[in-house]
Amino acid sequence: MSHIPERNEKNCLNCGAEVKGRFCQICGQENIEPKESFWHLVTHFMYDITHFDGKFFSTLKFLLFKPGFLSHEYLRGRRASYLHPIRMYVFTSAIFFLIFFSLKSEESIVKINENSNGKGKKLTAAQVIKKLEEKRDDLKESVNDSLPAIAKKAMLAAIAQTDSDIVLVKKDTTAKERVNTGNNNNLNFFGGAKNNRYSSIAAYDSAQKKLPEAERDNFIERKFTKQNIHLREKYHEDSKAMWEAILEKFRHMFPQMLFCSLPLFALLLQLLYVRRKSFFYVNHVVFTIHLYCGTFIIILVYVLLDALLKKFGYHNQTIGLVFMLTGFFYWYKSTRNFYEQRRGKTILKYALVMFLSMFLMAILFTLFFVFSAMAI
Repeated sequence: MSHIPERNEKNCLNCGAEVKGRFCQICGQENIEPKESFWHLVTHFMYDITHFDGKFFSTLKFLLFKPGFLSHEYLRGRRASYLHPIRMYVFTSAIFFLIFFSLKSEESIVKINENSNGKGKKLTAAQVIKKLEEKRDDLKESVNDSLPAIAKKAMLAAIAQTDSDIVLVKKDTTAKERVNTGNNNNLNFFGGAKNNRYSSIAAYDSAQKKLPEAERDNFIERKFTKQNIHLREKYHEDSKAMWEAILEKFRHMFPQMLFCSLPLFALLLQLLYVRRKSFFYVNHVVFTIHLYCGTFIIILVYVLLDALLKKFGYHNQTIGLVFMLTGFFYWYKSTRNFYEQRRGKTILKYALVMFLSMFLMAILFTLFFVFSAMAI
């Protein structure tokens, strides 16, 4: 409520309805004099900021230290004292991805600077072998279970090619000029090595037209093959540059991917708790939003702490394990408090929803990764 004098007239300036108090009962606008001083404008702004902060920090306290409580409060209709779930999600996800991408960008710059040292010098056979071994180790580190299968296959092919190059240089030192130490293996998303036969999209289209209609590639094959050719032309056969561009695009699509997963995860909860007639789909959505917000904050604390420790040259995987277990416990506790079921039943459903959500995220990862590759 502002300190500007109330109008004597009882018609709302916003909607025209008759006002029976200081606030319009139709649109909620305060019935005050439209003329205000600069000081009133400043104080109103400060009030809005502190009001938001007050709600945010009280909401944050319950979100982190009383998992499931906010979702219960929303279900009961007690909403005015807390930040709205959508606003909470937008705010926490924006802060999370802003800091996350900033830290990742700094790591990329450091890596580029390290890789640029010594560039342009002729390498001996021993140095080439060392470079190839480093390249192979980097590729192996990039291969993990979270990587989409289509990318994992290409990475494993690149590792095999690098091993072959190492053997070749060890046998014939003159081969050092012919191998690629910069991870320049051809990138193929579909169709294997056949995509490398075409120097341009026009050449591919021409070759397809010469084939009988029954032997031509289908719609999906054509899309993937043309994109492969486009990427090879755009990045001059440098698969490392291709992968970096695709993974960068994929990283920046994480917010959209998580947002898409939110209603799908809520649908899983709806199916698991279908016998709980008091819970509607929107209740599961609100619970999922609070779950995601809490997870964002836990991960953000870990990322900031890890970055701080790295500045002092300290890196311990135990910290990452502790935060991972904290996240799992937070999800369990939230589920137990919100759905109010026995411990055994909660653990069973929790394990089931974890398994199903991993399957769901694997599908979303693959779809968004393919979309990222097709969008550059």
